[in-house]
This record gives sequence, C-alpha cells and structure tokens, in this order.
Amino acid sequence: MLKELSRSLASLSVYRNILQDPLVSALRTCLSAVGGGCGELEITDTFHRFIFAYFATARTLPAHLVNLILQDDNPFSRAAETMAFHAIDPRLIQAANRDLQMLKTIKDLDIKVLARELGLEPVWEEDKSQAGRKDDESCWPESAKELAGYYTVHSRGIVSSCRALRWDSEKGLLGIEYPDSSRLEDLIGCDRQKELLCHNTENFLSTGIANNVLLYGSRGTGKSSMVKALLNHYENRNLSLVEITREQLKDLPRLVNYLRDYSARKFIVFVDDLSFEDYETEYKGLKAVMEGSLEGRAPNVLLYATSNRRHLVKEYFSDRSSQDEEIHTRDTMEEKLSLADRFGLRISFPPPTQTVYLDIVESMAIERGLRFDSDQLRREALEWERSHHGPSGRTARQFIDSLG
Repeated sequence: MLKELSRSLASLSVYRNILQDPLVSALRTCLSAVGGGCGELEITDTFHRFIFAYFATARTLPAHLVNLILQDDNPFSRAAETMAFHAIDPRLIQAANRDLQMLKTIKDLDIKVLARELGLEPVWEEDKSQAGRKDDESCWPESAKELAGYYTVHSRGIVSSCRALRWDSEKGLLGIEYPDSSRLEDLIGCDRQKELLCHNTENFLSTGIANNVLLYGSRGTGKSSMVKALLNHYENRNLSLVEITREQLKDLPRLVNYLRDYSARKFIVFVDDLSFEDYETEYKGLKAVMEGSLEGRAPNVLLYATSNRRHLVKEYFSDRSSQDEEIHTRDTMEEKLSLADRFGLRISFPPPTQTVYLDIVESMAIERGLRFDSDQLRREALEWERSHHGPSGRTARQFIDSLG
C-alpha cells in the first residue's frame, strides 16, 4: 500500500508544487524507503525526519494538505481565479480532479502503519479520547469545481493567505507575519484626512476606479499609520497591502505586472517616506508606472505614498534662475514638480494643535489603562513635547511609552 502512495505522489501533475513542501518531501522519502533496500539506521533516520517535519507544521496531516492545496499557485488555480469554471480547459479540470483523489489517499495515511511498515515502533499511541473527532481544518475539497470557487474569491499562493505583504527584489512577495495593528479610530485630529482616504479606497474596492494617493505633511502626524490601518478597517474585504521601499522602486514595474495576475484581490502598494534628492533619477521610472507608459494601468493596483514633502523631488531656488549649461531650466523644474501631480489625490497633514496633541495623549493613556491625574498628565505631556520636536502623534506615543 505504501508503495502505491509513493507512486501517487510521483504522479501529481497540476499540484506538483506540493512536493516541495518540507513535510510532503519528508513523507515521500519515507515512502520510498519501504522495501527500498535501505539500512536500518537510514530507515530510522528517514522516519524520524518525517516526524520532526510533522510536528513542525503544528497541524494535522489532513489540515496541512488542505492548506497546501488552497494556497497552491498552479495552472488550474490561475485559470479558476480569472475565468468561469465552464471556460476552463476540461483536460485541466480532469487533471486537477485526479490529483485531488491521489492527495486524498495521502491524507488518510495512518502514521502508525507507516512506522510498522518500516519495521519501527510508532512514536505515539492513539488517544482514545480524540478518536473520531472531526478536524474542522481538514474539510477535504471533493472536486476541482469546489476548489475553483475558493480561488475565485480568495486568489492563490501567498496572496490567499497573507493580506500584509512586502516586496523582496530576489524572492518576490513575502508575507508579513505580524502586521501593524493600527486602527483608524485611534487616529485623532485627522477626520477629514481619514474621510478622503477611505472614500478613495472604498471606490477602489467597489468599482476599481480610484486615484493614487500622496499623503504629505509634518513628521509624526499619522500618515503611515493611516495607510496601515486600512487593512484592519477593511479586514472583511479583498484588500491587500504590499510594502515596497524607496530603494526598490526600480522593481515597481515588475511588481505591478506580478500583482496584475491576481485579479481576485485589490492591492495597495505602499511606499513610506517617499522623496528624492535632485541628483536621483528613480522618480522617472515611478512616473512612467503611474502614468505615461504604453502599458495600461493594472486595474487591481493603486499606489499610496507618504512624504514630508509636497513636492517629492528636492528643488532649489537656483533651479529657477540657473545660468549654467541647462538652457530650458523651466523644463527641468516642471519635470521635478510633475511627479507629485501624478497622484490624483493629495492629502495634507498639518502639525496638530496643542489641544489635539493633548487629546491624543489622553486617548492613548486610556487605551493603555494608565491611571493618571488629568492635569498632571497634560503638564508632563507639554514638558515632553517642548523637548521632543513639538506636538505630533509620534511625540504623544513616545511620551506615553515613557510612562511604562
């Protein structure tokens, strides 16, 4: 029987990526050891490598396999995300159904039987109290059609399991295990900014028609927190946030084309603290991606950026009255100014007033469960901000953190 299971894994065609999973790979090695002429030490080592991988998954084998199937990025999951089920190549559907049946036999593997087939003692005995208990995580997809419905709604690959992502130039998209917990309700004194950003984001999620957004203004006024808070605010919608650094902007065309194929989700590409020195030229590629390239905009991708500058490329007075070799100085200046103009929505964040700053301090203190005398808290908060760059949301948080 175990040789048949080994043959089943080798015969996977559509879901072949699953063979690269550490647990499945270790299981495959174990199955190959049965009757394979391996020595006792090698068999023992092979089996216990599998057991180690089994416990490292922190879930049952059936549930782990289901998770791999739901997240797999393969020709069938891509087709199911982008087209109606009846439009998918029938041969591809048949191959997917065949793989599901093969994987189902693996799901039902009894690890105690595997140990005995290898001539080893089982690592554990069955817990009678758990016998027959239904594992809700391991509800097995019975058909390719059922799976197609999942891919249509949830997408595939890392995108289906992580809503907070970051771009790596070498590895591609990576999931963020512990995303920022910011909430819009916690941001005080910027109701108009929240209204504008949410209206644009709501349009994006509902119709796909919205503007790229530049949030600019003083340091510590909540620009970045507001963008990050969108994930929590729209947690039940098909929104993902992808973080990319300023230094990675050269990869932006590649990232946008990559995300374009995941049509079941909407993506906000987030660039924090965006600005350029006058000698840097990366902004030209950014302009081309936003508008100006022959390739059309991806309908499921927007760019949200924060900056301390209204004009993203540093400009000097000498740019306006240059007498050097540049003849058309006005053209140079217009090129620098035009980057910010590519953002259809520009939201300003002025520094908070002292009253708003104190309101933020009190709100944070209540949220932390700090016991305080209101007048004393305000006096100490004002002393703190006078020695820490003035009133801002960041200054307020740093003051509250100092209280322990």
